[in-house]
Amino acid sequence: MKIAIVGKGGSGKTTISATLARVFAQTGSPVLAIDGDPNPNLGVALGVSAPALATLHGLPRTIIEQHKNEAGETQVALAEPIEAITTQHGLPAPDGITLLLGCQVDHAGAG
Repeated sequence: MKIAIVGKGGSGKTTISATLARVFAQTGSPVLAIDGDPNPNLGVALGVSAPALATLHGLPRTIIEQHKNEAGETQVALAEPIEAITTQHGLPAPDGITLLLGCQVDHAGAG
């Protein structure tokens, strides 16, 4: 199952995402939580400690590859299996959740 939460700023996306992630994880479902917000707070909402969050970095662009199909259309795919990406870039969170930081603003104009 894949669930995406979207909405305008301040509408509670992070709170809803963290709550759903914890509920699903507590029922035994494997949960991969990806924070795609340029101002990431999903880890905090999940209960990850500040020192642990300081070790989390945004996913590198090298995790995706672009190819042209036979029709000349661009297709995007993961360069590695998702298991390798989560092992290398993921952070364990409470209830067995794995947290990934989808983006990271590291300079002006990057967000």
